[in-house]
Amino acid sequence: MSRTPQHLERHTFAGHHTRRGATFLEAVLGVVLLGLVTASLAGAVSFMNRADTRLNRKLAAAELGNRLILQFIDDRESLPSESLPIEYNQTLYRWSLEEQPVKFVIQNRGVSEPSGGVGGGVSLDRVRYVVVRVWLATESGGRASYTNEVPHAVLTRLVDPLAFSNPDSLQTLIEQDGGIDRLLQLMMQLEDGTAGGASP
Repeated sequence: MSRTPQHLERHTFAGHHTRRGATFLEAVLGVVLLGLVTASLAGAVSFMNRADTRLNRKLAAAELGNRLILQFIDDRESLPSESLPIEYNQTLYRWSLEEQPVKFVIQNRGVSEPSGGVGGGVSLDRVRYVVVRVWLATESGGRASYTNEVPHAVLTRLVDPLAFSNPDSLQTLIEQDGGIDRLLQLMMQLEDGTAGGASP
């Protein structure tokens, strides 16, 4: 018995499975998941930006500290005032400098201590322990006084105030107005052991 086209058409429709559409609950769940993923990505990007900014500010503080130490060695009188912030890359920083005497204990008694003159070799009796602290200023979101809670850098160095790092530094100091008096005063302070901080 042959099948009629109408019977074939009914058989075709009966064997076809229709696709179920997404429900309202599934749509809401998808939107919520998408929002959570977006918020997580935004938080991660924000955290990375803050970490990068903090690292760059710490590097800037270290650079400033190194410059201040070099400036202190060449001409301590040319240091900026500690009461005013220093601008670096459009960011303001505060700084402080401490200078303390150092006592060396030589174990090998057979080694003679160098006794360099002004601008000559290093004399152990003249060596000072210099500590420079640089931190983010209040104007840039930091603090008015030093704290490790804000981007900062602490640099230390042993310095002989009369052993100039630059050969021209001594000549420059002498040629300045009152430079010889400043040099003699520094030498007297070092002999008396009263050379203290380097606040301008």
